Amino acid sequence: MYSPQELELVGAIIGDGHIHLKKPKYYFGLTGNKITDKEYFEKMVKLIKTVWNKNTKPFESGRGLRIRVYSKKMVNRLINKFFLPYNFGKCYKVELPNFVLANFNLSKHVIRGIADTDGTIFVSDKKGSLKYPSIEITTTSFILAHQIREILVNQDYQVAKVRSNKYKRQAPAYKVGLYGRNNLKKWIREIGFSNPVKLRKATDALQPCL
Repeated sequence: MYSPQELELVGAIIGDGHIHLKKPKYYFGLTGNKITDKEYFEKMVKLIKTVWNKNTKPFESGRGLRIRVYSKKMVNRLINKFFLPYNFGKCYKVELPNFVLANFNLSKHVIRGIADTDGTIFVSDKKGSLKYPSIEITTTSFILAHQIREILVNQDYQVAKVRSNKYKRQAPAYKVGLYGRNNLKKWIREIGFSNPVKLRKATDALQPCL
């Protein structure tokens, strides 16, 4: 009923996407960095064609890169089947539907899409551990952050407590953090990345220190 590819697209929309429902316009899309997300967006265009049979292409708008798909049918599916919020404020109230929460074979694909868009991979030098790798997923949805953490903890990932940060007048952002090589290896093995830039960062982080 829900393919891994469709669930991954849903995760990407949860991360850096948007849904517009205001008659007569129905569309959904993704927003990203016009430099670092170019390769990833090319993959997403192909995935949208494969999964939903919709033709689109990335375009630049302002300082960002965007994908937009006009489809009343697909907007209704995202809202009615995956319960995604739409129009203004989507990022603050988005959460995973219960059928995804209950099954890691489903949720792992959604989480991959979220990490491909709203995740970061970085290394830092700690005492006794050079190139210490970290994965962090950042969201403005309090519920989503705690849902992701719960899913990962139940799969035996070592996950830090959700941290919140607030910058000036912006809404709080919630961070889900996984730290260390074992976490990163497990993530690559079980969840993975479809974003080529983030996959390269992850694999580079696991290379032995010279």
